[in-house]
Parts: sequence; structure tokens; C-alpha cells
Amino acid sequence: MKVDKEHVIKNMKDEKVVVLNVLSKADFKKLHIKGSENHPLTADPKVFSEEVAEKYGKGKSFILYCDHLGLLESYEATKALTDNGLDAVNYSGGVQEWYRAGLPVEGTIVGPR
Repeated sequence: MKVDKEHVIKNMKDEKVVVLNVLSKADFKKLHIKGSENHPLTADPKVFSEEVAEKYGKGKSFILYCDHLGLLESYEATKALTDNGLDAVNYSGGVQEWYRAGLPVEGTIVGPR
């Protein structure tokens, strides 16, 4: 299921929700939604979902995102989690849409606004 930035804003302060960037650690360091976590998507979706469940717990809900609309990593990661019984949705707009909307981001490429 895809969600918009309003859904992310509404739910990200809930302690049961993890906003999860699925890009590489290097890309995460460059730019990410402030307060989000990073867990790069692996080649094996089952391993990815097991790692996420172990790290964050099965009782969490996940909002997954990557860089921008059209990038498949967040869709594939969301599918991997839901296929393995976890509650997950895809914020398909990604960090680029979030950044352009003036919402809080962190990273090495963020300059003064």
C-alpha cells in the first residue's frame, strides 16, 4: 500500500511506527527524513524482513521510503515485509518529495534553508 507525506507526518511520532529508509548507508548519510532509521534492502527479501523484525520487533508498523517516486526499492522492501507478516506501507514520494515540501531532513548535503 502506498501512502503520502501527510500519512508519514501523522504517524511518525507514534512510538510503534518506524520510518525506514531502505537505501545504502552512504545515501542515507547524504539525505534522509529527520528521525528516520536506515536498513538497506538486501538482495534476499526474506533475509531483509527477518533482519528488520529482529532489529525493531514484530509489533512495529513500518513506513518505508527511498529517494524518489519511481524507485522500486521501497516498494520491494514493503512487499518483503508484508509477505513475511509485518505491517508495512510505502511512502513512494521519497526523501526528495519530502525535502522539496520543506519538511525536516538531515544529511551531509543539507545546507541552510
